[in-house]
Amino acid sequence: MNPSQCLSDRRSFLKGVSLGTGGLLLAPLLQKVAAAADGNVTPPAGKAPAGLRLAWDRSSWNVERSEPLCKAAGIEGHRYLSPLASTVEKITPIMETGQADAYLLCTHNDLGAYLDDGRIQKFIERGLKHNPNFRGAFLQLGWLVHDGGQETGTGEIKTGDDYEKSDLARVQAKLDRERKVIEAKVDAINRKLGRQMIFLVPVGDAIMELRRMIAAGRFPGVAKQSAVFSGDSMPHPGALSFELGRYCHFAVMYRMNPMDLDVVGETKSAEQSAILKKLAWDIVSKYPHAGIAKYDVSARSDVAGNAAPAAGVVAPAKTEALKGWNATQDLPDDTVVTDYNDYIERLPKAERPGVSDVKYYVDGTGRNAVAVLVNAGGAQWTHLLVYDKQNKRTGVTRFVAGK
Repeated sequence: MNPSQCLSDRRSFLKGVSLGTGGLLLAPLLQKVAAAADGNVTPPAGKAPAGLRLAWDRSSWNVERSEPLCKAAGIEGHRYLSPLASTVEKITPIMETGQADAYLLCTHNDLGAYLDDGRIQKFIERGLKHNPNFRGAFLQLGWLVHDGGQETGTGEIKTGDDYEKSDLARVQAKLDRERKVIEAKVDAINRKLGRQMIFLVPVGDAIMELRRMIAAGRFPGVAKQSAVFSGDSMPHPGALSFELGRYCHFAVMYRMNPMDLDVVGETKSAEQSAILKKLAWDIVSKYPHAGIAKYDVSARSDVAGNAAPAAGVVAPAKTEALKGWNATQDLPDDTVVTDYNDYIERLPKAERPGVSDVKYYVDGTGRNAVAVLVNAGGAQWTHLLVYDKQNKRTGVTRFVAGK
């Protein structure tokens, strides 16, 4: 698990009003929001940014509906320049006219294919050539069709109610693995462009956390987590998905907190809307690929699972402390997940912002270990937490990577 400061099988917990402390989240929630860089700056309070003119490539998976939020924020000019199910042939002329401020892709199809065939990079290059203020590409990271199928223990999904049977931890693990691959491809293109020009909207992770909240009885007025969707087997988005996705997209595109806006969404419930706004902002604002938290192009991974270390930092290597341990993509027991997140929360205040990754290890005897990587004092430290067969932590070893 190594999305080069991206997500993968790392976990953290939402904290704060209404959201509680349960529920696994994407890894960047391990990090505190860092100062934005490379132009990724939230607009100053009281000054509305200009609305974006979007070359929009979308499908029935799309949950971008930012118009009401833009209106509430005083943002003028937010509009879409292309019809449903746009093609390369339809998008390219829009880029070449200089009308577009950004490219927006919302699809349930293989997002990796859009990155591999070069079209997104070409759209960005054309956009920059014809519009000096072109922002880049916003790509929606969606949820899994059929919750990932047999691999995630869902069995065959024939109706919307079948989503109640899903093992949400296994669904999240697969979503993490798929996201890691996408992030690596995005990182490679961003490096070619010299700065962050592709931004990811983590709608799928936000929806997973909402489902966990509902399953745990922590979301008012909703008894079934399958109610997040429309009720079909695919599943298409429902009112809750649309509202949560809207807040995620708005936060990424405008780097503004939807919690500050007096808007009630599709659910028509002010209480639910407040929780969904907070959930969206908590996830988006701490996710470097979304463009608000600091994103270092040079420190991102070339290939999924292989991180390129930041300048001046020694890359992790096998040490005496790791002898006998084998890296794994499998999630440890929830007890271990809870414990290492508590460990991270208890790190000194100066070290917590430096948490960049978490890796899992097994030794073949039933024991687990978790390596928490922390950039501090100009070096990358590894905090190796070891757990016995009963998932109780038995020790912590700290060492500088490569030492």
